[in-house]
Amino acid sequence: MTPIHAMTARRFGAAALLAGLLASAAPARAQAEDDLWLEAPHDPAALAWARAATAETEKRLAARPVHAEVVRELRTALDAPPAEPDVVLLGTRALRFLRDASHPYGLLQVAARDDRGAPGAWRTVLDVGALREREGAPYELQAYDFSGACAAPDYVRCLLRLSPGGGDEVEIREFDLNAGGFVADGFRVPRSRAFAEWIDRDRILVEHTAGDAPKTAAGWPAAVRLWSRGQALDDARTVYTAQPTDAIVQLGAVGAGAGRRGVIVRSIDYSTFEVHLVDREGAVERVALPRALKPMGVLAATDDALVVQLAQAATLEGRAYPEEALLAYAVAPDAQGRRVSAVYLPGEGEFVGGRDDVAASGDRIAIVVNSHLRQRVRVARRDGGDWTAVDLLEVPAGQTAAVRGGQDGELVVATTGFVVPKRQDLYRPGEDAPTTLAQDPALVEAERYVTEIGHAVSPDGTRIDYYLLRPRESPWPSPQPTLATGYGAFGISTRPGHFDYVVGGRSFKLWLDRGGSLVIPAIRGGGERGNAWHHAAIRERRQASYDDFIAVIEHLVATGYTAPGRTGVFGMSNGGLLAATLGTQRPDLFGAVVSDVPLADMLRMKHMGMGAAWLNEYGDPDVPAQRAVLLGYSPVHNVRAGTRYPPFLVTISTEDNRVGPGHARKLASRLQAAGAPVFFYEDEEGGHGVSDPLRNPGLMGLRMTFLIDALMRPEPSE
Repeated sequence: MTPIHAMTARRFGAAALLAGLLASAAPARAQAEDDLWLEAPHDPAALAWARAATAETEKRLAARPVHAEVVRELRTALDAPPAEPDVVLLGTRALRFLRDASHPYGLLQVAARDDRGAPGAWRTVLDVGALREREGAPYELQAYDFSGACAAPDYVRCLLRLSPGGGDEVEIREFDLNAGGFVADGFRVPRSRAFAEWIDRDRILVEHTAGDAPKTAAGWPAAVRLWSRGQALDDARTVYTAQPTDAIVQLGAVGAGAGRRGVIVRSIDYSTFEVHLVDREGAVERVALPRALKPMGVLAATDDALVVQLAQAATLEGRAYPEEALLAYAVAPDAQGRRVSAVYLPGEGEFVGGRDDVAASGDRIAIVVNSHLRQRVRVARRDGGDWTAVDLLEVPAGQTAAVRGGQDGELVVATTGFVVPKRQDLYRPGEDAPTTLAQDPALVEAERYVTEIGHAVSPDGTRIDYYLLRPRESPWPSPQPTLATGYGAFGISTRPGHFDYVVGGRSFKLWLDRGGSLVIPAIRGGGERGNAWHHAAIRERRQASYDDFIAVIEHLVATGYTAPGRTGVFGMSNGGLLAATLGTQRPDLFGAVVSDVPLADMLRMKHMGMGAAWLNEYGDPDVPAQRAVLLGYSPVHNVRAGTRYPPFLVTISTEDNRVGPGHARKLASRLQAAGAPVFFYEDEEGGHGVSDPLRNPGLMGLRMTFLIDALMRPEPSE
């Protein structure tokens, strides 16, 4: 995911050849205004178009002089010792999902914990690559959160999510960690959009879209069932059904043993939520909390309470709480009949951003407090009917923290930076010093780089903070080759990570090794300054995100740090929309654009992937006033013939059923028709995370070739 700037079509002499190739793949339709035919993921004509364009992109970029060098360097980076996966603490054992160059699809591993709580020797219980070969299916294991995958108290049986092709449809299968295999006649949900949560060892909450199961407007499951072991899935009793107009329904749980309850979060529009508790017999109770909660409703759960954050000020049980208040909602009332208590009330200029900023274990809650891109970690503990918070650690400027829960009050804090390897530390109640669970190997010499926090001013006077990663001693005379990325939607904050997916994983090392810089503006639409910061750039205010980003780049250009011909913008998903919008609105400001798995046709968004779930964020194109706003920035609709565009690289997977491949295909087609220099790459596996250097080193090698060739020439393009 990276963008690219002003270079003429003459620099890409194969453009005429690509035009002919595309025309032969899909005769006159490629130039037609009506390009709906590109939306259907597996339409034969659309696939032929995508395959032809991909083959031509591979040919053109592989011919760049730097490509062979990039491929060698990327292979070396991928063959280096792997990053340490998140260590998930499950009672007396630990779980992790390891990926490296030899096992790009990953190894699920388990270890016994020692007296300090650290994992011992790791034992592989599932090799996903071997499973793919054995079953002849392109499975990928969705491993973004194992915290609720395994059933307490022994954590032997786990519900694993296997995605054929890497999309959002999964098969859920019960797996035995001791036996290292799937459970014969165990819980199994057929391929569909599906979620499940343990109630006890023999009962789960489950939702799916298989067959004629009810769905939300976005195509996600609407009905939640209580499913008992040995029962046919179709016979499981429906305990809750959302409205067809809702966005998505999420499942969770709180408590243990006989007091365990399922949690159903009805996401009405990604900003409005209803929370329900489900007992072991399937009785559902709506939780008396306001609907205006921060995404995604419930942030964590203690032994006996849910942790939520208010998106608006509210009065609960006779007490007034401000916007951004972090609250606990007890499953059972106390002696005074109270359920709600204030865990943490952020001070002036402080914000708690989201899921990775809040974790609970036992009666302790870890909180990452943010202020102007600097962080500290606090721990709150119940003190009678209220909570008291104390500082746990200060995070160095330019680094970031994430927190996870363990067992019986254990808390895991992971700290990292752009060039600072991630470290995972376990904090146990009553112990003064933490235990290190894992630490990433260093990929570069951190002292060779500096992470700064600066700010620019947006056109409306708003201060926009940004991270700048730069070499301490640059090999480049000014202006500096600089990549820029961001997100700016759904209240999601973009933060420093050690060669993580945001920057393209280890492929980003090739950029740093050549003296490149990186800037990440904290634009509106994200969560860096709380709920108001998010809502300052939704629907009719969306342009604020783009204005903020542009202000930071213009600031860096005006100060002489970089120049348009040296600056590339990249992003994935909404970040892909961001990159494409900036490349079409300000083609003069960038030398390269990478738009990865993007939204791009904002008028057809609700008809592709799960776009119907995001109308509250972007607006509804069927509402005239909102349609006008969408039309004003929709990249597909703002490509103009005769405009001098920077080169674009547009990437997608056929199996990306979150945004749908139609967006990327249309964007590339419109750019090509306008005579712009454009590269298009569609992988037929990989889903929404297609740009993964371990699974897809070929794509990431082409991407780095594209960026280095465009932005690191001896003389920047004009």
